[in-house]
Amino acid sequence: MTQSSIKAFLLEDAQALEETKEINFPQFADPFVIRSLAADEFDAITKRATKRIKQNGTYAQEVDQNKLVDEMVAGAVVTPDLNDAELQEFYGTIGNAAGTARKMLKAGQWGNLLSDIQELSGFEQESIDDLVEEVKK
Repeated sequence: MTQSSIKAFLLEDAQALEETKEINFPQFADPFVIRSLAADEFDAITKRATKRIKQNGTYAQEVDQNKLVDEMVAGAVVTPDLNDAELQEFYGTIGNAAGTARKMLKAGQWGNLLSDIQELSGFEQESIDDLVEEVKK
């Protein structure tokens, strides 16, 4: 097997890892814009969603699936700015970016948004449950 030059793996443009996609929801005049999450971002999100729990006298780590999903949405939605104070005040979700998106969307739209974020980030058709199981290992 011949070894490729390491230069073949040096990104000329770091932005090549970040893809964006527009998602139209009929209740809004402008589309949502989402971006892909890089592997290091997903690791940080997973860490924030992981908590230590005590089980049978020992400590174990458990990923809070809801928090994982919320952190992914908060990190991937570019437009609208889910951290905008006016938007959060309107929806009554002060300090909760993902909660703002949940209030703005129907249940199926929320699922589609999450699916698009996963796909854009390279997860293909894996479900969040599969991701959580992978992280646990």
